[in-house]
Amino acid sequence: DMGVISEITNRVLVMRKGQVVEADRTTAILDQPGHDYTKKLLAAVPRLRIPTGTANTEDNGRQADSPATDGDQNPLLIAEGVSKQFAPQGFAWGVGRSKPKFGLRDVGIRLARGSITGIVGESGSGKTTFGRILAGLDKAPTGRITIGEHAFDVSRSGRRSGLLGRVQMIFQDPSVSLNPRMTIGETLDESIRFGARIRSGEEPADLAAMMDRLGLPRSLLGRHPHQLSGGQKQRVCIARALLARPEIIVADEPTSALDVSVQAEIVQLLKDTIAERAMTMVFISHDLAIVQAMCSSVYIFKDGRIEDFGPTEFIFSRSDNPYTRALINARPHRFTC
Repeated sequence: DMGVISEITNRVLVMRKGQVVEADRTTAILDQPGHDYTKKLLAAVPRLRIPTGTANTEDNGRQADSPATDGDQNPLLIAEGVSKQFAPQGFAWGVGRSKPKFGLRDVGIRLARGSITGIVGESGSGKTTFGRILAGLDKAPTGRITIGEHAFDVSRSGRRSGLLGRVQMIFQDPSVSLNPRMTIGETLDESIRFGARIRSGEEPADLAAMMDRLGLPRSLLGRHPHQLSGGQKQRVCIARALLARPEIIVADEPTSALDVSVQAEIVQLLKDTIAERAMTMVFISHDLAIVQAMCSSVYIFKDGRIEDFGPTEFIFSRSDNPYTRALINARPHRFTC
């Protein structure tokens, strides 16, 4: 994380293939990198662009309503009134000294067909919980999800409600989201079989073509996850999600475990694949620069609620929501333009 490095370190060692290729004061490394590898890393760091413009406010100083998102025009998925509480852990809950914590409070979003929609917020804001509910992996006591003309009761498991399989997830850490006992070929074959059941009557997905599309050597099919690099494992997770042929993909911080050079490749890969296949994606991330580059609309989560939302250009240039501005201003200035 180059932003953290720029904020807290005095010196930097740049390592590649077991060797230190460059070492100097942090400011020297960031301002005048000498080694080509250092230059490549710094060039791959996403920059947050703050467009010039004024906040969209009314005369009384209150922010005007956010403009409509593309999900309002052509929605594929509509989530309404999704709420979920978590019971506190430990002795205090047993004696009634603590109240349940809301993970989500009456959350609703709309996803447009063929769009990438960002969800941003601090840790504990409910981003991942909401993504898992969208994918049918978790339940919520209240709420409803509609995909196309089909409504799904989120109080039931995704398998019972029929939601499971229509939405696929790409998890944050590829190392723990792949079965270590299965080869890559077995993992991807399983996804193809699952997708074939969901989309009965269609031509089965082409595994070899998917491997080529994602830049994965076919020789990896016989290997296990621990024999792959982090970037290769994340590509396998992307392939697994795509081969199941979902209508929607939830990508839960899919680049946070990767170095910046691999991260840039994965971001472009996701963006190109979604465009080519006319799919719909929810992209959950802490990194505002990546969200800005990927997404057409953004929802800002805070304490289990939607704090702000709108088209990406509006959120980053004209939203006057204090929490939104605080998130944007927290980005290291060195990587803001």
